Amino acid sequence: MDARLALILYIALLLGTVAPIAAGWLALLPHEREPFARPGEAPVKKPRDGFAIFLLANISLSLLVPLPGVERELRSIVAKAIPETAAQAMMLIFIWLGFVPGLAAAYSAARANPLRVPLLVGGVLALALWLSGPWLLGQIAANP
Repeated sequence: MDARLALILYIALLLGTVAPIAAGWLALLPHEREPFARPGEAPVKKPRDGFAIFLLANISLSLLVPLPGVERELRSIVAKAIPETAAQAMMLIFIWLGFVPGLAAAYSAARANPLRVPLLVGGVLALALWLSGPWLLGQIAANP
C-alpha cells in the first residue's frame, strides 16, 4: 500500500473516531436557559448514566495510546513509577484500553443511555483504530 494512502486512511480513522467522542463530551454539558423561558422557571435536567460517562472517559484515554510516541512516553512514566512491575502494568493498561472500546460499543448497543450513539460509533471506530492503526503506521514507515 502506498504510504500516502495509508496516512490518509490513518488520519481519517483518527478524526472519525475523535468526532463522536467529542460529541459525547459536548452532550454532557448543561443546557443553557431557553431564551423565552420565564425568569423563575427551572432549567430542564438531562438524564445521566454514570457507567456511560466512565466508558466515555476511558475511550478518550484509549485514543491517545495508538498515536505515535505516546506509547513510548507511557512506558517511561510507568517504568519510573513502578520499576519492578512495569511490564505487567503496561500489559494491563494495554489490555484495558484495548478492551474498553468494544465494551462501550456493546454496552450502548444493548442498553439505551444518553450517550448511546457517540459511545457506539466511537467505540467501533476506536476498536478499528486499535486493530488497524499499527498496520497503517507500519505501511507509512515502510514506504519512504
